[in-house]
Formats: sequence, structure tokens, C-alpha cells
Amino acid sequence: MGLGQRPLARTVDVTVASVARMYDYFLSGKDSYPADHAACENLVEVAPGAMAVIEAQRAFSLAAVDRLADRYGVRQFLVFGCGLPTWINTHQVAQRASSASRVVYVDRDPMVVAHGRALMDEDGRTAVVQGDLLDGGALIGSPRVAELLDFGEPVAAIMASVLHCIPDGEQPGAAVRDLLGHLADGSFLVLSQWVSEDAGLRERVAQVMNRSTAGAWGQVRTPAEVDRFFSGLVLDEPGLGDVSMWPRDTGRSYAETSGLLEYGGVGRVVR
Repeated sequence: MGLGQRPLARTVDVTVASVARMYDYFLSGKDSYPADHAACENLVEVAPGAMAVIEAQRAFSLAAVDRLADRYGVRQFLVFGCGLPTWINTHQVAQRASSASRVVYVDRDPMVVAHGRALMDEDGRTAVVQGDLLDGGALIGSPRVAELLDFGEPVAAIMASVLHCIPDGEQPGAAVRDLLGHLADGSFLVLSQWVSEDAGLRERVAQVMNRSTAGAWGQVRTPAEVDRFFSGLVLDEPGLGDVSMWPRDTGRSYAETSGLLEYGGVGRVVR
């Protein structure tokens, strides 16, 4: 195991909420259970704009993939914390830009991996593997990932709504730096997570999420703390900020209604 020493789950317990199933419920999916529904309701009580924040994150990550594939010609994508499949997924966006695009989805949740493998066409261009960002070096060296992705060429690492699932004690910053160290010049990092400037709200959200998931969560950070994950990267326009206003200014921030927002952006690896 890597930095955080987190063993991967092998079984699914539907009596305890999972982040992936909570997101599925918020995004009108069908793969959630009563424990997930209750967790979502509890989250909305402390952060009323949570659903809008999650929708904004989803739109941001897909828009970023579209930009990287179309504008920069990126043809390799490594998606961490991919979650349950929805009506439109990263591989569909990337392969719409080029049929040569290759996508590897990574998730710790065994239900996510099982559903992904069942619903996605693993046709030599797409794969779903169980793994952890905190063990990125081992993941990159695994046979299935190495079969699909050439790390001598640019890769886009997607970490949308991943790092708030990892507390500081498990060294997420070190994990991001370690992963970026394996990527070629011209690679990209797409990263976003929940933030708030309100310390009380950060604590309340963390309490709800950790209680609901039996401790399988992390923390809400401040924007400045997320900025550090992009250290050494060249930021793509429009820089770092509320992703509900990315890639163009919509004139509305979801922080106005809940105090919680999804904050992040896109950074380029330049050696």
C-alpha cells in the first residue's frame, strides 16, 4: 500500500452510505439505497446547495475533458474516484473528440468497479480498475493500466471531488505530487473539491459525511489549501475558482446559497 495505507474494500455494505452512491442519488441515478438517501438528506440540512455543487462538479469535469481532448489533443485519461456510470461519462466525451482516446477509470468502491465493468464497453480503449490515489505508483505500474496508457506521452489525471474524501493525515498532497512525478511533460491535472471559508460549515459537513460513511471521508478545505495541490503547474484559463463558473462566468456562485462550493481548475505539467 501507499502513503495513506488504506486497504481496498472487497465487499459492499449497503447499510452504510457510500460517497459514490450519494453522488448517484444527487445526479438522479438508480444505484443508491436508503442509507445513501438519508445521508444526502442530512448533508442538505447543513449545506442546502449541495446538489447544485455536485452538479457543477460533474459539468466541470466533463467540460475540462472536452477542452483537453479538443484543444490540446490529449488522448489519455486517468480518472480517479470515477463514481457510478451516468448518462454521459469521461470516455464518451474523450472518444467523441477522437476515437483513439484511451480512458482508465479508478475507484476504491467495489460496487463502482463492478457496475463500471458491466456497463462500459472495455474494448481496448476503456478500462475500470479498483485502486487508490494514495497508491498511485503501484496503480500506474499495474498491468491493466500499463496496457492502456503510455506514461511517456501526455496523460490527463482527473481528480474531481476526490481529495475531500482524503483527510490531511493521509497525505493527499504528497499523493498528488507523487502521481504528477510519473506524468510526462504536457500532461494535465484536473482537480476540484469542496471548500468553504466558514470553519463551522467545514466542520459540520465533515461530521455529516464521516458519520454517514463510517469514517470513509476526509475534509472540506479552504481555497488556499486546494491551491497548494497545483504547486508547480501552469494553470489553464480561467485559473482556480468556483467550478460552477467554469469555463465561463455564469454570474452565479453556488456559495451564495450554501457557503459550500466546488473549487478547482486545470493545471499543465511543464518539465
